[in-house]
Amino acid sequence: MAKGLIRIILCCLGLMLPGTASAQDSVPLKVMSFNIWYGGEQSDFDAVIRAIKAADPDIIGIQEPDGNIEKIAELAGYSYVDTRRHIISRYPLFDSGNGAAPESSGLVYSLNGVGPDTVHAWVMVRPGKAVAVANLHLTSDPYGPEAVRDGKTLEEVLKIETETRVPEAQPIADALGKLAKAGVPVFLTGDFNSPSHLDWTAEAAKARAQVKFPVEWPASKAFADAGLTDSYRAVNPDPVKNPGLTWTVGYPQPYIRPTETLDRIDMIWSANAKPVASVLGGEKGNPDVGVVVDPWPSDHRAVISTFDVTPVDAPALITVEPRPVIAGEDFRLRVNMPDKSDWSAIVMVRDGDPATDALTGVANVGFWDRPSIKLTLPGWSDGGEFTAVLLDAQGKEMARSLFTMQTKDAQADLQTDKEVYKPGEPIQITFSDAPGYKFDWIALYARGQGDANAFNYLTYVYTNARFNGTVTLDENALSEPLAPGEYELRLMKDDHYAVQAQAYFKVE
Repeated sequence: MAKGLIRIILCCLGLMLPGTASAQDSVPLKVMSFNIWYGGEQSDFDAVIRAIKAADPDIIGIQEPDGNIEKIAELAGYSYVDTRRHIISRYPLFDSGNGAAPESSGLVYSLNGVGPDTVHAWVMVRPGKAVAVANLHLTSDPYGPEAVRDGKTLEEVLKIETETRVPEAQPIADALGKLAKAGVPVFLTGDFNSPSHLDWTAEAAKARAQVKFPVEWPASKAFADAGLTDSYRAVNPDPVKNPGLTWTVGYPQPYIRPTETLDRIDMIWSANAKPVASVLGGEKGNPDVGVVVDPWPSDHRAVISTFDVTPVDAPALITVEPRPVIAGEDFRLRVNMPDKSDWSAIVMVRDGDPATDALTGVANVGFWDRPSIKLTLPGWSDGGEFTAVLLDAQGKEMARSLFTMQTKDAQADLQTDKEVYKPGEPIQITFSDAPGYKFDWIALYARGQGDANAFNYLTYVYTNARFNGTVTLDENALSEPLAPGEYELRLMKDDHYAVQAQAYFKVE
């Protein structure tokens, strides 16, 4: 190996779990879906942590973490975090792709940070045995139940859904459906911003004034058609007896606006796993709530479902932690090698040749059920783009993971390719040392517009969870050419309004 192997520590991290179940047996798995309401800071962040601890799930899909997902994992006691999918887990997480999102910024909202074929993470629930977990948050507006409230017809409501949420739901359903058909246990957590097609029945219309007529909501139907099961409704089949409403607890609790719609829009879907229990997390006094934290800290109730599941053999996998790696500090490679075969791993610059460009690594490792390797890049003080490669005993590449290194004092930066543009001219924006979260975004403002908020930006594009890259404001992002004037770009993290970097330009 080139340049020597520096500070390598091999740690066997095989899971020590109670009981005697072998890797081939079914295992219990508790999954939580939790929209924490703008980073958990709208109400009581400490109560968010208490809610997670009270539920005690194995895996959590979080919506609206707003850059706080690592903080939440640490305080709640979870060791593994996927910042591109907003998943935390007590079991190791592995990327289903190559560790990085595609460069395209034109993906639908639900695919930000991931690709159409890599929507899931692998969760290693037993040594060498895994399940697939995905997490999503569909667009909220226009909201179907409010359209019903406002007198829209069934046809008008379905048109809203098929134009707004179905295009975001369908690629996720397609990807997970393929896994389900292959026998992989699949779990999907999310805030779907649309009711389940199992809830708005004729019986529910008689029992709930807000259900004015039956609706087969098409976004949820897409997941059912792909072979997934709505776990809450599987355990609680009667939508009249157990409506399981997750929206809304109130904001702040217990205030609910007189015109507010109430529905079950947070769900956990599964395939090739048996739901054995499903309750809500929420406020006291609600018969559907099984995990009580009062006052409840979010405007959404959480969903907690327990499954019996038999995990499948995991493919060859390699992942790099933390994300990003910091220059001069240790980083960790974690590996799954099928059949407990011997393996090697090397780190090289992005697009290098594993045979000639290794910077560090480890060779001829005997089988461990779950190896973890701590490395540094000696003398490397700059940031950069790198690749970790897993090789079998014969030197054949089995998997790779792309990762980014940043300097310890890295500051996010925005640059435009020009200082002055003509009306209608595309604006190319280069960003560097971005936070790298799922919903990092660049918003356009008229210069001097004041604080960034949800009402005063002109348009926006997502960075697709990349640390470094380029995006373009063109006719796809702008409904009409920019008028002459001065403008400001703001890079902000994870659908939040915390400004990380700014750039300025003129239109003349």
